[in-house]
Amino acid sequence: MEIDKTVKKGENNMENQQTSKFLVIYQDPNYDDTFTPELSNELTKQHVEHCSRLDSEGVLFMCGPLVGHEKGMFMLNAKTYEEAENYVKRDPFIINNCYKTYVIYEIEEANAGNNYLLEKYLMPL
Repeated sequence: MEIDKTVKKGENNMENQQTSKFLVIYQDPNYDDTFTPELSNELTKQHVEHCSRLDSEGVLFMCGPLVGHEKGMFMLNAKTYEEAENYVKRDPFIINNCYKTYVIYEIEEANAGNNYLLEKYLMPL
């Protein structure tokens, strides 16, 4: 199987090193009275700018709010847990304590190319 390693315009190749996907969940929103509508709007704009930067760098796979929950999620491409956490710590929502906590999970990607990890997780009979 031949793999296309061409970097398309606007994509970052993450230095052609192996990356993993990390699921980040922002939780426990901060409802402190110091978050005025003006401050919330400004931090939301800064957060979107942060997301846009990560996207242009090839780091952001996807993100969005969790419908029906007061949480947000990111899927990041990163080489290590520490690198993923570093991206999170630069988010204005985290810097300004808009969410009190976050969790990061490394994802073992299952897809057609690895037969959805079937062989790895079948139990021996």
